Amino acid sequence: MTGRPLKSTRLSVSLEDSDHKSLSEIAARNDASLSWVIRKAIRAYVESYKQSEFQETKK
Repeated sequence: MTGRPLKSTRLSVSLEDSDHKSLSEIAARNDASLSWVIRKAIRAYVESYKQSEFQETKK
């Protein structure tokens, strides 16, 4: 697992039950917290978005 950033912001999010269950299972399989899994998923999404945005600007 990667280290936590020096400064973070708390956020409250509502999830569908099925998403919460899936994320909890991923956390358990990786011996990680649910928060860690969600942060990792958000980082992956943001990086993917940035890459697709970058590709759009190259066109």
